[in-house]
Amino acid sequence: MRILMAAPLLPHPASTAGGAVVIFGELATLARRHDVTLVTFAGPSPSDPDGLETLRRLGITLHHVWRSPAHGLAVLLRRARLTTRWASGSDPMRALKFQDPAMQAALDEAARGSRFDIVLVEDSAMGQYRYPAGIPSVLTDNDVRSADEGVEARRWHAYQRTVWRRFDRLQVYTERDAAGLRRLAPDLAERVRVNPFGVDLEPATDSTAEREDELVFVGGFHHSPNVDAACWLVEEIFPLVRAKRGSAHLTIVGADPPRAVRALASERVTVTGFVPDVAPFLQRAAVVVAPLRRGSGMRVKLLQALARGKAVVTTPLGAEGLAPDAPLRVASSAPDIATAVIALLNDAEARRSLGVGARGFVAEHHSWSGFVDRLAATCRELGLDP
Repeated sequence: MRILMAAPLLPHPASTAGGAVVIFGELATLARRHDVTLVTFAGPSPSDPDGLETLRRLGITLHHVWRSPAHGLAVLLRRARLTTRWASGSDPMRALKFQDPAMQAALDEAARGSRFDIVLVEDSAMGQYRYPAGIPSVLTDNDVRSADEGVEARRWHAYQRTVWRRFDRLQVYTERDAAGLRRLAPDLAERVRVNPFGVDLEPATDSTAEREDELVFVGGFHHSPNVDAACWLVEEIFPLVRAKRGSAHLTIVGADPPRAVRALASERVTVTGFVPDVAPFLQRAAVVVAPLRRGSGMRVKLLQALARGKAVVTTPLGAEGLAPDAPLRVASSAPDIATAVIALLNDAEARRSLGVGARGFVAEHHSWSGFVDRLAATCRELGLDP
């Protein structure tokens, strides 16, 4: 097939944004089977030039809109412009951040003289653009927050409903998101398809590198649910763990930690900020903890930890998108999460067994080829022969 894909951020396997990592995995797999053209924003991440070259080496045709980094007064001016546009209109801030005439020009340029079989659009923020008419289209939405309140949430929901109606199929990663979409737009229920994303099966961690009583949390802090999770972990859960395991140490790994997260650092808590590679931190972890209470969709960092064969403790929300029998520990309250962590710290064999099962589970249920096969089934519904 000839595929036109649009993305709000540059797909890159080493990105600090989970969404960029997920889109890259999808793209790389699609490019092995199909002719793919990608239109995307790029920048201001310093790794983006390398990311562009990585995509070209995969044989992907690229059209990108570069966003230069803003500093000082430029940041304030951009915020003021966005605030003015938000106050004078009805679009949500999330959509406004991705409104750019240069993106529409890039999409038009990509479509000029080309005949695509399908359009794949990543994120509802990209649904506001005009795509080639008369071609089957699939929108992947990873931010279905049907229970949120407030002016911005109401705007986002109204915007989503408008955007969703432009697409032939609506793809989400979890059953919970599918249910939320159907609540917000019951007339579109028949268009919804659930397709949990995949993850690359990196080498398993070396068990001899594991440090006794070492806990690790991984997540980029541009994503506000990770801020909440890290604060909850340090302020309520970790003290309960230390009451039973006094030598326990926690490392919080993730780019762009705000002041609230940096303030969590102490003798027993390390906050790293950006790291070029999370693998060494996962190597050392006895248990990976992901106490997520907010947000939607699946968690790529959690899935990566499972893929590396780590014992993981999370919440029901953190486990969204995984099968009910996924080999990890799930608990809802701070005491129950702490109890699960302590039990694993006390039992090396249980950690090893859980990690082995986790890696096998990811290989069976969350390969990228499986994701693309499910997407191909959706394409067949639209009359295509992928």
